[in-house]
Amino acid sequence: MRASREVGQMATRWSVPAGALLSGGEPTWTGLSALLDAASHATLTLCLAAPLGAGVDLAFAAIALGEALDEAAWLHEQVRQQPPARLGPLHIGDDLDESRHVVEQLLTTATAHTLLMIDEAATPEEVACLGRVLRRLLTAGEEFARAAA
Repeated sequence: MRASREVGQMATRWSVPAGALLSGGEPTWTGLSALLDAASHATLTLCLAAPLGAGVDLAFAAIALGEALDEAAWLHEQVRQQPPARLGPLHIGDDLDESRHVVEQLLTTATAHTLLMIDEAATPEEVACLGRVLRRLLTAGEEFARAAA
């Protein structure tokens, strides 16, 4: 019974702030950067709590997500001026699988937003930038899959 309560606490700890990001509405540069920022910092937090092998893969995923955020900020500097998006700390006893699932939802949503934004990009520079962001997101997804294996 206690284990199920811990999972429920985890769902409220990271799912609530993640839910606010996931229900952000229309894909925008600001929304995409918030998803990338939250996902990269949460992934870094996960890599510190995971076993060594999975932790290394998650560290590479965090790097890829940080690079994706840098790509977006390179073209649209205003994304660096918004407050950081954080899910909060992990606590001893938190379910790492549930935490990883929350971050994977952020990653999936960021990927979907990027694809929609590519279709609606106003300039060739935006298309190129979003293509680089998408490559970093796909790399992060591969690292997540490797960490789960």
